[in-house]
Amino acid sequence: MSAQPESPDPSLPDTGMATGNDEGEPGHLDSRPLAKDERRLLKQLRKPGEGTAEPAVEDDAAVAAAAADDAPLPAEGAAGGNADGLDAQFTDR
Repeated sequence: MSAQPESPDPSLPDTGMATGNDEGEPGHLDSRPLAKDERRLLKQLRKPGEGTAEPAVEDDAAVAAAAADDAPLPAEGAAGGNADGLDAQFTDR
């Protein structure tokens, strides 16, 4: 008769998939409402600091499109090529 391994702890999940049992842990969204001091801090963080409140580079539509397509950002100021002079040349030879 072969020895079988001991049965796992029944309180542990039998899968490595996310089960939601880690809610509230760092790195995971927490669905609980914010406390009064947390709401105050969030309000302060949403206000712009000193100076102008310019949009972040990450908020640009081209960045979002490149991230969605897993593609590089388009070259700035270059119409149809690179600004380094190393454009590829294709021929019918």
